[in-house]
Amino acid sequence: MRLGFFLREALGSLRRNWVMTMAAVITVFISTVILGSVLVMGENLDRGATSLENRVMIEVFIKDDATPQEQKAFQQKVLAMSQVKEVNFVSKEEALDRFRETVGDYITKNLATNPLPASFEVYVKDADQVDAVAALFYDEPIVSHTPGTQDGVQYAAKTVRRMLRTIDLIRWGMWGATALFAAAAILLISTTVRLSIFARRREVEIMRLVGATNWFIRWPFVIEGFAAGLIGAIIGALSVYLVNWAVADWLKNSVDYLDAYVYPLWWQGDTWPLGLLPTLALLGGVLGAAGGLVALRRYLRT
Repeated sequence: MRLGFFLREALGSLRRNWVMTMAAVITVFISTVILGSVLVMGENLDRGATSLENRVMIEVFIKDDATPQEQKAFQQKVLAMSQVKEVNFVSKEEALDRFRETVGDYITKNLATNPLPASFEVYVKDADQVDAVAALFYDEPIVSHTPGTQDGVQYAAKTVRRMLRTIDLIRWGMWGATALFAAAAILLISTTVRLSIFARRREVEIMRLVGATNWFIRWPFVIEGFAAGLIGAIIGALSVYLVNWAVADWLKNSVDYLDAYVYPLWWQGDTWPLGLLPTLALLGGVLGAAGGLVALRRYLRT
């Protein structure tokens, strides 16, 4: 019986103060869109970072006079290193084929001999260890260096690390923006509820005088904030999912080397957070209820 009373009071207040209710819904919508974007982009950034780390490769060029036995012994030595995940041998012929695919036949067809050396592609387990692993190859007698240099061992670790740092900065920036909009949502919802309380302040005072508990007075306003937050969050979750799906579909059909992850709407397995809709709906409802509680603190002080 009390639940029905609380719901009627909350829904009636939402209708009477529909302008402020819409403002609260829009604020929660913006907040949840940002959080949903953080979840979607965070997942794609994590996958992109993992892909970059998996591509951190050290290219070790081999002298032309190295025998097959020396090459095999070197490969086994590298594979035995605990920091190394994978080693691939690229012969002189395969190196020339790759070069031909990159620049075309108009350059390679005039070559009298194959100037490209054989090499080993060494993939490390941890991108942060690439400098230490590369240093292990500098003094190997099988490695082909230009005199006075260490150019027989090459890798693009600095570029990869710079990209990973950029990804981290983007991720933290998005979480910061989400926190700011969440705080704004709580404040605006609390303002909405406070206006509703002001309009019914005499009713609240009478309820207190006849012995109503603080929570009996509080529940309709908490439900009011919860409802406004829930509506905004549901709209936000559906909007983020549709945009995510549209962008992923466009990339799939338009760009060969990019593939976006579509964040599940309902469920993504046994991990937290859940899909976009339950996660953002829960967040929106909590933000709304928190706004209602904040608004009532002043009026229910004893």
